[in-house]
Amino acid sequence: MARGEVLIVSLEGNPTTGYIWEINTINERFIRPIGKAEFRSDSRLCGAPGINTFRFKAIRAGRTILRLVYHRPWERGVKPFETYYLQIEVR
Repeated sequence: MARGEVLIVSLEGNPTTGYIWEINTINERFIRPIGKAEFRSDSRLCGAPGINTFRFKAIRAGRTILRLVYHRPWERGVKPFETYYLQIEVR
């Protein structure tokens, strides 16, 4: 990524099940979240799945890992249902 560029990460999910996507690992020296994650349902039906969208801005040159987890935040000691990793290089 170039400095100042915006990275958009979109992941399928269904918060009505209790599972949510959250940022687990980020080094804000290199990339920073822009606002809060957005959820857009695939349907107008209550409880329908959809897409979670995260936006990140490249701040300074370097390499970092971005890790997002799909989990129930209240469940302690339980592995995430899904994990999304992305290695990022900012130039």
